[in-house]
Amino acid sequence: MIRRRALATLIGLILSTGCGESELEARARATCDAVEGERFEEALAASTMGSGSIGAGREIAECRCVAMLSLGDRDGCTALLSPLLRGPEAADWVPHPVLAKLMLRTWQAGGEIEVAAALASRVAPVHRDDLDLLQLELMLQSSLRDEAELLAELESRLRDDPSWIPERLVLALAWSRRSQHADALRVLGEVAPPITDRLALPWYESRIQAQAATGNLAAVQATFERWKATGWDATDLAARYALRLSTDQLADPERPTIDLLRQAIATQSELRDRNIVWGLHRRLITELLAAGRPAEALAAYDDAAKLVDLSGITREEIQRAVAGPQPAASSEQAAELVFQLPANAVRSSLALSPEPDEAPDAGYRAYAIPEDGKLALAVKRGLHPRRWVLRDADGKASASGAFWPEPGRTIRIEPRTKPIAEGSLPSDRRATRRRRGDGHRRVIVILPDCGDWRLVEYLRARGELPFQDHLFATGYRAVLESRPAFTAAALESLVWPAAPRVRTTIDWIHDLGLELAGLEAVGNNPVGFLATILPERPNLFETLGGSDRITANMLLAHGRIAAGRHAEIVGPHGRRRALPSQSAYRPLLPDESRRFPGLGHDGDTRKFAETIAAEMDAAERIVSEGDVDFLFLRLEALDLITHAHYGPLDGRGQDDATGPLLDAYRYIDERLATLDALLDRDDWLVYLSDHGIRSSMQHEEDAIFAVIGEGVPPGRAAGRPALRGVPRSFAAMFGVETDWPETGAVPWLEFRGEPARVADAR
Repeated sequence: MIRRRALATLIGLILSTGCGESELEARARATCDAVEGERFEEALAASTMGSGSIGAGREIAECRCVAMLSLGDRDGCTALLSPLLRGPEAADWVPHPVLAKLMLRTWQAGGEIEVAAALASRVAPVHRDDLDLLQLELMLQSSLRDEAELLAELESRLRDDPSWIPERLVLALAWSRRSQHADALRVLGEVAPPITDRLALPWYESRIQAQAATGNLAAVQATFERWKATGWDATDLAARYALRLSTDQLADPERPTIDLLRQAIATQSELRDRNIVWGLHRRLITELLAAGRPAEALAAYDDAAKLVDLSGITREEIQRAVAGPQPAASSEQAAELVFQLPANAVRSSLALSPEPDEAPDAGYRAYAIPEDGKLALAVKRGLHPRRWVLRDADGKASASGAFWPEPGRTIRIEPRTKPIAEGSLPSDRRATRRRRGDGHRRVIVILPDCGDWRLVEYLRARGELPFQDHLFATGYRAVLESRPAFTAAALESLVWPAAPRVRTTIDWIHDLGLELAGLEAVGNNPVGFLATILPERPNLFETLGGSDRITANMLLAHGRIAAGRHAEIVGPHGRRRALPSQSAYRPLLPDESRRFPGLGHDGDTRKFAETIAAEMDAAERIVSEGDVDFLFLRLEALDLITHAHYGPLDGRGQDDATGPLLDAYRYIDERLATLDALLDRDDWLVYLSDHGIRSSMQHEEDAIFAVIGEGVPPGRAAGRPALRGVPRSFAAMFGVETDWPETGAVPWLEFRGEPARVADAR
């Protein structure tokens, strides 16, 4: 039901013609008056005729649509407006923002992007104070054209007066999502809105976010001081500062982040924004766990649970961290697991995840179900939940879940089986048909941030990752050790594999030149000549792109992640240039939304999924164009989905592998299959994660590594090779010898004093 004040405003804007000038205008007046009086049935009766795309017909259509919405008939409203807004006579029709957004989202969900984009582009410039409309215009238009050109075009509309702040905020967000934070700061401008303006807070927050993403603590502190000088509440700013340092992993040299969070929590009664209070408590728990202080994290959890919603975090997972690493020992008393299956489970089997002392890729062990439907097993505890999959007589998953063994206790599980819906299983994409090889090897690396071995194996046990079944069965794999298990540390070791050296003043001057080189007006490092006197520590892209190969960096490097420059091409012969513009996000197609419903769980999840969709689109485009020899692309949004949605999977009973996180894995599997089909037979596809997940707040040191392509022997690396050895393996794939660390990730290619023989037409 539309609220009375909003309803009056809506009708006032819709109804602008005089009364009694014609029969059609009289009908429009009667319809809109009835809606304004909340006499919706009367409005429908008065508007059975007359809706149109010109003149008073527009008023009748909009007011009738409002009446329908108020009575819960959304479909009737969209069916009425959809044909009217499409015709050429509607080219100047700017419906009310509420109705415009309804139609835009309806068309977007139905895959009618072009018609939606056309409406957005005529509505958004008129309603420039509506952030949702501006964002919809950007999203829809970027699906149809080069995003960088679109942003430049939208930026050309900007004027200096404060009324353009909404559009500046939307454009800044778009640049930030592309990891082009300098552009975000530029488009925000230096002039803040008045502190009384409703957009003052998002303007300052956007500016600080962009500065933090570049790792510029001094700039962050200066903006906070500027904000404080406006008279904004100092207690609120102190809390926001603590949160910003924690979320962006910046370190104040004078005040530890944990202390800042605790000081802010001490003032929580003075904070008006309860979301900040919620964030402070959650970040304190996370920081304490990351610092190896689980007992303090448990105390912080108990304090926070009295005040804020801690959904997604459980006391049990922190208690397990307090107990510390206690892998199963032969002397430890086992738990008893009792499965009691229903009568219709005849010929069913149970698959159980590997034992705690086995590798995560050891495979699920199958157990036949006895005739009486009761299966009892001895199980031991480890650092991760044990997962189970019940399979029917045809080998299809009919139920699945997880549990935590407790020594000496009995765990009883009575699965709730259900028939598998037709069309719910993933399409069989395990064997792709690659094109004939051309004698030239390309290496395409996809890195799912926080990709977890155990979640992958869970879905494989359910038969829902067909391409990864193919990848692990016919390719070469390894369980890598990523220590410390943080993205920043992992990516730095992958991109800068040589041992770090002591930095000097010359280094800092040279780095400043690299930052300046990122500005379009500069283009090249103005102090690049210093490179000749700097001690050599070449990165992965410089090494592979130093000859006639072309490399592409899509790792989303920023202030806290030293992974080279994002969206940069290096090569041939060390030449540097920017990658052609790539969209930062892409709306999910209707079929994608239908088959992976978890990706639409909420607004944030949908946004993250749209980012993954755009990144995989970019990978397919780069591979199809054929110019790049080495592509390294990170799906950073998987980490965000993981931390938001891992909780329900952490040993809490039957889950049937539903939800946003596992749908993200299914979606990535399908996109990997599509990407693989674009490769030549002698190209190699690498699937590599930077770390896994142990709990909603803790990473796991096990990381995924798999490579497939002609010439790759099926098999598995022994033990747990260190992730820091992967760059040497990448170099070896191209026949490039390096002195980088060797850890045995791909031993058949590692140099043993002589260059490995790798076919390369160049």
